[in-house]
Amino acid sequence: MSSVLRSRRITALFAGTGALCLLAACNAPGSEPGGGKPGSTLVYWSMWKEGEPQQKVLQASLDEFTKKTGIKVKVQWAGRQVLQQVVPRLNSGNPPDLTDQDGSSLRAVLGEGALGLQDVYDAQITGETQKVSDIVPAALVASAKNEDGEPMVVPYEVVGSTLWFNGKQHPDLDGKDQLGWSEFTGKLDELKQKGRTPLALDGDISGYDAYWMTWSVVRHGGVGLLNKACQDKKGATWDDPAFLAAAKDIGELIDKGYFPKDFNATKFPAQQTAWATGTSKTDFLLMGTWAPSETGAALEKSGKDVDSVITYRSMPYPEVDGGKGNNATQAGVIGFAVPAKARNAEAAKKFIQFFLAKDQLTPISTQADNLTPRKDIPAPSTLRDFAKEYAGADRQYFQPNDDCGGVAAQWVTDVWEPTLVDFFNGKIKSAESFVETIKDKSVAHHKNSG
Repeated sequence: MSSVLRSRRITALFAGTGALCLLAACNAPGSEPGGGKPGSTLVYWSMWKEGEPQQKVLQASLDEFTKKTGIKVKVQWAGRQVLQQVVPRLNSGNPPDLTDQDGSSLRAVLGEGALGLQDVYDAQITGETQKVSDIVPAALVASAKNEDGEPMVVPYEVVGSTLWFNGKQHPDLDGKDQLGWSEFTGKLDELKQKGRTPLALDGDISGYDAYWMTWSVVRHGGVGLLNKACQDKKGATWDDPAFLAAAKDIGELIDKGYFPKDFNATKFPAQQTAWATGTSKTDFLLMGTWAPSETGAALEKSGKDVDSVITYRSMPYPEVDGGKGNNATQAGVIGFAVPAKARNAEAAKKFIQFFLAKDQLTPISTQADNLTPRKDIPAPSTLRDFAKEYAGADRQYFQPNDDCGGVAAQWVTDVWEPTLVDFFNGKIKSAESFVETIKDKSVAHHKNSG
């Protein structure tokens, strides 16, 4: 799995079971009141583990924050299941002051248990004249709001998915910002005629099947259509012709054998590693922005020199004729949230304003090799193409599964992903059958869930 916990995993966990009160979390000390004054204490529970690049960057900034403000920090590097630890403390009225996770999970798991942070967005970044709202595109956090319409997440990383290829293998794609669908499938045909199966896909993670279909639906029907459909109790939204058009495109990729034979039997990360090393006959990988760090680590572990094997390049998912979402980019966030009833919410807010300063946030790019929401911080070289995609004019942003994980997590787990697996496995034979099946299962799901 990637260094970032996929939102579908954690939201499904909380939808299907009660939050578990881990011993270490339940016995942890609460924060000392103090309103963000010198000598007060900020309690921060983070999704990162000790030794990870982001942890090192954050720890250095926390140390600097204490030095400059006099506010002490008690930090728990809890790992990806941090919200499992936060929720019991939130329910008992003694949560940490600050936590972080991907935006969809924060919204789905904390929900109204998080403070609105409009005052943070309206505040100046520490040491700068810019406000937080000046550096965070509004569209990037449009879905991460509470019932009062206030943003509940402040991002410090931008993650997304894009179409990766090896620049050493495909110099012909250099300089191409985006392919049209027919140009893309023409390229796949050309590669297949050379004996290649050009699309890499690890079959044991259903969320990766979902990347393909979600992108296709968004390209045809625009951002928000799938989000509307997953919440539609009567199922009428599935009659939108964009769903059939999207399913036909994905069906074409499956039927023409562009994915490796028996890819569904492979175990992650076999396909993506083979793509990166060049040991498979694959050329494109639709994957998150963590692909270079994951596959690069695998290459280094095998003793290979990364730069001699691969030049990481990417481009947006292909455009479709008349697509309502041709200018869309899948861009999610990892960011901070302040739990309701936090004893030292003011200190938490001060640290957010502190960490978003350019000098504090830059190491997320230079040391942790991730993209930040600030467009004045250069992207790591491996993400330069995605950064261009993200920063394009008039971009629309959408979350994984069009943010269905934030509004209908159980539907993603019980309906969307299993039906996609059946489609990719050939158990559902046609695009028409796929749309009919997903509609029927969605209606049944909402009826049974009340």
